[in-house]
Amino acid sequence: MAVRPDKGSFCKTIMKFVFSHLGLCVMVVLYCVAGGFIFEHLEKNNEEQICYESRDEYNPMAEKTINSTLQILKDYGGGITSESNRELMTIQLRSILETFRNNTLAIGYDGRSCNLYGQPNGPEYKWSWPGALMFSVTVISTIGYGHIAPKTVWGRLVCIAYAVLGIPLMLLCLSNIGDGLADIFRFIYAKICCCGGCRRKKKGKDKLAGTKISNTNSMGPWESDKSQIIPGGQRAPASTEFSNLTTRSPTESLESNDSKRRLDAGRRASKGSFGRSKVRIAPLNMKKTDLVILDDDSDSDDEDDLERGKITVPLTITMIVIGSYIFGGAVLFGLWEGWDWLQSAYFCFITLSTIGFGDVVPGTDFDNPQAQAQLMIGSIYVLFGMAILSMCFSLMQDEILAKARWIGQKMGILDKEAEE
Repeated sequence: MAVRPDKGSFCKTIMKFVFSHLGLCVMVVLYCVAGGFIFEHLEKNNEEQICYESRDEYNPMAEKTINSTLQILKDYGGGITSESNRELMTIQLRSILETFRNNTLAIGYDGRSCNLYGQPNGPEYKWSWPGALMFSVTVISTIGYGHIAPKTVWGRLVCIAYAVLGIPLMLLCLSNIGDGLADIFRFIYAKICCCGGCRRKKKGKDKLAGTKISNTNSMGPWESDKSQIIPGGQRAPASTEFSNLTTRSPTESLESNDSKRRLDAGRRASKGSFGRSKVRIAPLNMKKTDLVILDDDSDSDDEDDLERGKITVPLTITMIVIGSYIFGGAVLFGLWEGWDWLQSAYFCFITLSTIGFGDVVPGTDFDNPQAQAQLMIGSIYVLFGMAILSMCFSLMQDEILAKARWIGQKMGILDKEAEE
């Protein structure tokens, strides 16, 4: 008999993948790609239609300007030799040209050949798929350059719905990815920059796990909920299990004051879990009692993870990461767009901070054959850069909180044993 698949388990697996790091990244990428196709379909034909309409409005205005100019030249004829006539004609011509300029800007026609859209020698669409992809990224990331905007009714309605769904998805992805990248960066930082300190901590833990407690005079009373150490010269069993082990005042408990501090810190961090750990008691002699405490749980992965969780990355390193990413983008866009270094760095900072003035935007020179590739690379740069910024903000938050706790402990406001 065939076993029917569990729909609940399948849905649970799907939802678990969707809200994972990889799942959220895939959802954001697919959402941006879909937005590129949607807005291209809604606005591309309208862009060509607007070109024809603006050209039809521009041509009569240009013809009128030419006729007005010729009429002025005809009226004056050869009588422009006098200074007064020359000044009067100059004023009239300047007025005609200013009117022409203002009307041209209002119409928005840039002299393109509308019938050559999409042709090799014709103008490039602003609402091509790379351009629409860049627009989608700026919408859900709240950058909003404003260099292009939907003109159709359906384009504007879809833009509203797209932003309502996409902005929360983008914020959820950035928060999730930022925390994950922060953990990875913190782990790498601990391995590279703090390896010496980590080894010292681990060495101290290994020493604490096998602490030997000696008493040369007599064996003090030990309490256990399972067994008692029997005095009178008898030897204790070779291996005895205790669930709770406490001492009453050992005279020589550790070999150094440093070991004592580590032991106290370990007891506070585990909230008494040291007393509940399973231990083995070596054979005891009443004349010279050697008590060796060995932790049966030799795997210290959880403790290492705890130590890594306490590691904070300095603010200087996070600022170096942000500065390096902005510098790399400045070099890249400077080579592509012909911008100077300041203009390129200005664009990268304004973009990654989601200010998005829109005064400097890559890929707007549509006569450049590489404009479409530049728009796609710019979209990738924005998405990855916002993830990097989210990671850096998470690291900076941990560092600032750690500094604030340290200041509070120094001032006596917070207890040193207080937890986060």
